[in-house]
Amino acid sequence: MKIDIASIFLDVQNFRHGEAKTEKDALHFLLSDEKTHKVAELADDIVEQNGLDPSSLLIVAEDEDNPGQYIALEGNRRIAALKTLMTPDLALGAPTYAQFKALHQRFLALNISQVECVVLDRQEAATWIKRKHYKGMGGAGVVPWNAVATARSDASEGRFTRWMTALAFLEENGVDAEDIRDRIASKTTTVERVLSSNYMATGLGLSFGKSGKLTPANGDATSAVRLVQALMEAMSEREFVETKVSNAAQQQTFLETFLHLSVKKPDAKVGGGSSDGGAPSGGSSGPGGKAASGGAGAGGGGPTGGKGSRTASTGSAGTTRSKPVKLRKHLAKSGLQISNASLNKFYSELRSLNVEKNPHISSAIIRVFVEKSSAYFLDFMAIPPLNKNAGATWNDYGVKFKDKVGAVLGKLDPKKKDQSLSYARDVANGNTDKVHTADHLNSAIHSHLALPSHAEIVTIWDRFHPYLLALFNEIEKMQQQS
Repeated sequence: MKIDIASIFLDVQNFRHGEAKTEKDALHFLLSDEKTHKVAELADDIVEQNGLDPSSLLIVAEDEDNPGQYIALEGNRRIAALKTLMTPDLALGAPTYAQFKALHQRFLALNISQVECVVLDRQEAATWIKRKHYKGMGGAGVVPWNAVATARSDASEGRFTRWMTALAFLEENGVDAEDIRDRIASKTTTVERVLSSNYMATGLGLSFGKSGKLTPANGDATSAVRLVQALMEAMSEREFVETKVSNAAQQQTFLETFLHLSVKKPDAKVGGGSSDGGAPSGGSSGPGGKAASGGAGAGGGGPTGGKGSRTASTGSAGTTRSKPVKLRKHLAKSGLQISNASLNKFYSELRSLNVEKNPHISSAIIRVFVEKSSAYFLDFMAIPPLNKNAGATWNDYGVKFKDKVGAVLGKLDPKKKDQSLSYARDVANGNTDKVHTADHLNSAIHSHLALPSHAEIVTIWDRFHPYLLALFNEIEKMQQQS
């Protein structure tokens, strides 16, 4: 049957993005990552072919809460493309906004207001949708689900992967695992293999149940959060590759590096220590432990500092309840030593800027501070600008943000070995679709629709903090030498 496009809504439970709060959130997710979802490419094909492929119908379900409206179960990319072709402003802030704007009038000339659909319920639709999107099950011309989307689909039917169970456990205990999820998406098979090692239970005390539950042997959820986060962070690093854990012996060797965080049941022996020689179960790791970093450099991930720092708060040994992380109230972290009076005053103001009360200012100002700091560093170090014309400077109009950051990194870390600077390298390399990359920073400044959450804003600052710290430390070192 033919249904008005305006009566069809995106599925907020789409496996591509998990459960979104609103259709707007779901649309933003699909439009913000063209490389993965190819919505603009699909829109261009719709216009070029004068409509949708008639051999592939949309599958929709009646919206029980809103009679006369439908939810797209299969065809969310097509509905996203059609809606945005009709109203290009839906793509404001997305990298493909200009493309939709250019296609708008040509699409209107096609006079497409309805699409042919099949109406099924979710259960009936699931079988056919999986055949299209599971890799290896057909669906030519369709964008297959990635590992995350496939795992979500499996979980909805009671088949749980261990890596998704681990991430769900972290999120249930107040840890934002989105960044870890993004970084392991290309190597989930390897991560799953490690988590399936017998040593997870026999050595570390973690058991994965068939119902998608993760259980620490000593019952201490807080200690388990520290262990799971450190483990998942380590496997999300670029250095973690399949060749390092390709057999059982290598997997055990890797897992043994987390023995100090073991949640095995303590023996009934004197002292109650762990029989494997690791730290007593439920105890905190020492100053040299890996709970906070998972092998990553300082700084970077969560709102409280380094990658892996967003663990749940720890109480006394033996507690079974974990507390959600309390976000930092003010934008900037302490620790930067800035000799330039103007930038130091700027930094002082950012350390007092209340993110919750001033989200618009906070989200827009981060790029400004990072760019001003980068330009100051380049001038101080007398690094010549890319423009070789006489009188050209790094502050000239048209000099790209990514080029400034790239030039700074060329001085700070020419061999690209410092992992704490990996987020800044994302910017220098022109990477997109992460909360800290230039496209999102630009959206915070230019798009009236953009408003990152408190957690996102603090996370963005924390990802740039190691870069700023290295930048100003280098300046201070040069000043001391002169």
